[in-house]
Amino acid sequence: MTFTFLITAAVLIILLIIPQIMKRVVYKKLTRYLSERDYERFEKLLDGFACTFSFKPYNREYMRLNSYFMQGDKRKIEAQLDTIFSKMKMRDQQKAAAARQGFYFYMENQKFKKAESMLHICQKADKNTAELHTMEMMYSILALKKSEYIEEIRERLEPMKKMPDAFTNDAKRVRIGIFEYLLGLQYTYLCNKKLSKTYLTSALKNCRNTPYEYEIKKLLEA
Repeated sequence: MTFTFLITAAVLIILLIIPQIMKRVVYKKLTRYLSERDYERFEKLLDGFACTFSFKPYNREYMRLNSYFMQGDKRKIEAQLDTIFSKMKMRDQQKAAAARQGFYFYMENQKFKKAESMLHICQKADKNTAELHTMEMMYSILALKKSEYIEEIRERLEPMKKMPDAFTNDAKRVRIGIFEYLLGLQYTYLCNKKLSKTYLTSALKNCRNTPYEYEIKKLLEA
């Protein structure tokens, strides 16, 4: 075994193995800080040399976006979405991931023009056709105030409600509530007060502690 071979092997270890180890260590710390809601240390590590060396710019900024969502800081979320779409080089899959989050954020905050721009990005970049269809449906009902999806939503809603953990799994319960909310809205547009109240009352229960709760209450009190 020659000295040159040993030097080459050592260099390969430094170039290939050590960066991977560093990346795992940094990622573990980042996820721990997020789980502990220690956002100050999370930001400091995210902007430090180890993270900059280990992760590409888009990955760092996407993690930063997720931390702002966890904090519920609307101003920072919107600014970060602007940063990602104006400054980051992204593959289609990355564009779609960020645009989906942006779409739901803007829809919840009734910023429909910005939601529309996120939807257009997804229409070009997103390969998840089922999710894209749901987004188009939400935009049609919430932003354009159309009533074209009543039968489709009812057909999709029934199997969801029959799942064993439909109302014990928070994510599934809220999704059911959102579908009920969308049905209630469409019946409101059609001036069918009875069915509108039926679906909105159920939606209020299933969408508790979400941004939709306030809007549903307003509709029921109108």
